[in-house]
Amino acid sequence: MGRFENVTTLAGAVEGAVVLDLACGSGRTTRALLTRGPRLVHAVDVGSNLDDDLLLDPRVRAHITGLEDLPLADGEVDAAVSLNAVEHLADVGAHLAEVHRVLRPGGTAVLAHSDWDTALFTSDDDALTRELLDRFVGHVPGGGARGDGFAGRKLLRHAARSPFTVESVHSWADPHRRFDEDSVAWKVATGILAAAGDDPVLTARAAGWIEGLRSAARAGHFLFTVTDVAVVLRKHG
Repeated sequence: MGRFENVTTLAGAVEGAVVLDLACGSGRTTRALLTRGPRLVHAVDVGSNLDDDLLLDPRVRAHITGLEDLPLADGEVDAAVSLNAVEHLADVGAHLAEVHRVLRPGGTAVLAHSDWDTALFTSDDDALTRELLDRFVGHVPGGGARGDGFAGRKLLRHAARSPFTVESVHSWADPHRRFDEDSVAWKVATGILAAAGDDPVLTARAAGWIEGLRSAARAGHFLFTVTDVAVVLRKHG
């Protein structure tokens, strides 16, 4: 199973339930949740990126809002998933307090994040791969955006400061062998290239590195993985 299926499985039995997908993006977690038979999925994000078919699905209700101030009533949802949201938040504590507020007593929340510093790429130049990954992990995006290459390993710290009880902790690293524009490896590699953008020499080396990844994929020996961490949280009544 991939990360989207894993986090929805950790959310528990949601058939007939009201569930919450936080930082929904185009809706891959929403799709995984829908296979489990919920009555309603609240798909929340700060922008409008949800796929059109999900916007038209009567089981999905889209919300464009901040993740620290949810437009839902107290105790309205049975389960919640927050995937790869933490690194973008100014106040993780406020986010978790809001998730706790909208969950019913006994409800489950899954707080999950990829830990980008663990990214693994097949490459002919291991030293350059390490240099580029370090640049990517330490990169601070412009335009007010936030990033944290170590977000996955910090989830328990955030959970300990929240009103939730920690039920369990999980991690996995899905293998990916594709390197094309629709692959997760491609998306991470382009982020690495952007992080090197202020250094023309490193940018040129990074472009060659990416060509090497393409060659490895064509030859059938490319591999990308990254460790995902998930903490299952419980709201007690």
